[in-house]
Amino acid sequence: MKILTPAMHGVADYLIVIFLWSAPTLFVLPGDLSRIAYGMGIAHLVLTICTDNTAGIFRFFSMRVHGIIEVALGVLLIVLCYTLLQYDDRAKPFLMTYGVLLLVLSLVTDYSYIKPDFRKLRASARLRDPNTAL
Repeated sequence: MKILTPAMHGVADYLIVIFLWSAPTLFVLPGDLSRIAYGMGIAHLVLTICTDNTAGIFRFFSMRVHGIIEVALGVLLIVLCYTLLQYDDRAKPFLMTYGVLLLVLSLVTDYSYIKPDFRKLRASARLRDPNTAL
């Protein structure tokens, strides 16, 4: 079920950045992993700022590319939790939570949403008679 528009997805991305930056305190992460969490937060912020939606500033990536990156990262993090980080009790819940958040967010976002062009709507609403007040 696709319930999030790209604008709402952008807000959720900023909330994920806040989650990543607060994760070292919430999950009591060791020094190396906390630096990784801060780095992932910066990377996610850069991805969000460079995406073509209302939350983005530079608009380098389309929403579809943004979604593909998030799905790939989510799957990679979950696979890492069960392979390389199998016995790391502090890293596993943090990375699993982040990976599941990314996958759920990508499942509920409508990447084919096209925002209405209000310029066309305003142009069609004009009256054609030159003697009108508009």
